[in-house]
Amino acid sequence: MPRIITIAREYGSGGRLIAQRVAEKLGIFYYDNEIIDLAARELGFDVDTIRRVSEEKSSSFMYTLSSTAFTLPLNDQVFAMQSKIIRHIAENDTCIIVNGVADYILEDFDDVLTIFIHAPFESRVRRVKEDYQEEHDDYKKFVMKKDKARSNYYNYYTTKKWGQLKNFDLTINSDFGIEEVADIIVALYQKGEHRQK
Repeated sequence: MPRIITIAREYGSGGRLIAQRVAEKLGIFYYDNEIIDLAARELGFDVDTIRRVSEEKSSSFMYTLSSTAFTLPLNDQVFAMQSKIIRHIAENDTCIIVNGVADYILEDFDDVLTIFIHAPFESRVRRVKEDYQEEHDDYKKFVMKKDKARSNYYNYYTTKKWGQLKNFDLTINSDFGIEEVADIIVALYQKGEHRQK
């Protein structure tokens, strides 16, 4: 069965950069926004709309216009489609999936290494400003808002709590260095010394 790495992360922790490095070192593919884009295509919606709701929990007023009597809120449709796509990828590919809820979606899969990347708040604010070169009026507020959105989404769609240690095989501080953390993940993956569920 293919072996999968899932990576969830705090905003600004460099999780995507780490995933890219791990993918390069292992010679495997990594999926990130592609999953959201595929969900958008499958649902027939524009990618920007889907990306906007892909980290928002459902709310009663976000129903899609439809001729049928009842349709799931767009957020729920996106979550269901992402879940379907993630499971399909995991069944057919050896890869890294950068997605905040992939660890939960694949919890019944045997050979998955689940990782959560975090970093001190100040480091994350600095990375968003300097490394990502994003422009925001208030960087601290923006990073807190992104974390809150990820947390709310995870807590809403799963039976677990966002960022909790016991949800993951490895939680690691990216301040050790992007390259160093990538090497640790590669070593763990190659040894296969993660729990068998």
